[in-house]
Amino acid sequence: MNKALSPGRSTDCALAEQVIHPLNNFLMDADMTKQNLDDSKFIALFTLVLIGASLWIFSSYLHFILVAAVLALATSQSFSALLHLMEERWSSQWMGRNRRILASTLFTLFFLLMIFGPLLYFVSVTYGQVNNIDLQQVKQTTLEMANKTISFLDQFPLLEEPLSRLKKEGIAYLSGPGIEVGFNWLKGAVSGAGSLLFQIAWILVFYFLFNYYGSSILRFLSSLLPLSSEHEEYLYRECTGTVSVVFYGTLFNMAAQGFAFGLLMVFIGSYNAGYLGVLAGFCSIIPLVGAALVYVPIIALELLAGRYGNAVVILLFAWVVMGFVIDNILRLFFIGFLKKLFGFEYTMNEILILLAILAGLATFGFWGLIIGPSVLALTLATANLYSSQIER
Repeated sequence: MNKALSPGRSTDCALAEQVIHPLNNFLMDADMTKQNLDDSKFIALFTLVLIGASLWIFSSYLHFILVAAVLALATSQSFSALLHLMEERWSSQWMGRNRRILASTLFTLFFLLMIFGPLLYFVSVTYGQVNNIDLQQVKQTTLEMANKTISFLDQFPLLEEPLSRLKKEGIAYLSGPGIEVGFNWLKGAVSGAGSLLFQIAWILVFYFLFNYYGSSILRFLSSLLPLSSEHEEYLYRECTGTVSVVFYGTLFNMAAQGFAFGLLMVFIGSYNAGYLGVLAGFCSIIPLVGAALVYVPIIALELLAGRYGNAVVILLFAWVVMGFVIDNILRLFFIGFLKKLFGFEYTMNEILILLAILAGLATFGFWGLIIGPSVLALTLATANLYSSQIER
């Protein structure tokens, strides 16, 4: 027999339903939150695994990718300025769709003309000259220069003992296998420069891609990093500022010193001015030694030929114009102009930059010139952020 619910029973059920229903909603929300957290952790872990797998697949190209990424950071301000200029001057619909690919192409061509072109010329001319070298003539000239140098230094009594050892051991080495060893080393260096051309080709490919997809890559990395936008901007500013100063300063120094020395060789005569200018430009990026690797042998040849006036002119030009005016005055003016134009800044000490360049060259070779300072700048900027968090 059906029994009707009493009014008291109906009130109790309604009250229980009012209590249980919100509880069920809370538990369902908690389960959904837990599920979302689990999904987020899984997706984050899975993303890291896939990034590691991608790096493993591209392990043969990681060196090129790293150099291209640092170059893209170094030129990011000028790249953004070019995009802004295109947007202001050419407001057509076609330009709006293609201005990024056009700007990326222009910057890649710039590197092609500034680095790849001179390096290709240098390697091709050097390879031809190495194959045509007369080792006997080189040995005779080297021995003559060594004997004249020793004869000049014999005038100083304090150098008598080391000079006697040099005559006994050094001249014997040069007369024997010394020249052949140096020649084989030179051939190996030229072959290494040939492989550098292959590296530059790949670097330019990745450099174009980083410029074209740069904003998307930065947004993706920003979403992965658990940092505030203020801290991300600080790290980006410090890293790009330091790398930009090193990159633009080196590029200006290389172009200016190479052009100046090549122009001097035009007036000196009897030398391949274009080749020596390119060689002096590339050697100028080597810290501490620089273009002395080029002008010191030229001075020695001039002294050996009895052209003492040319030797003095080359030495004074190298010290005053190349070493002081270009490297210490014009380069600083150029960097100051770019800092005002593009607004990049850096707080890294010049001595630390030099040490980072030396360490980068020792670790990564030629491209360590910009990789070393960028890694150290990012390290110091991160350390500053960490110390500021502790002080709070």
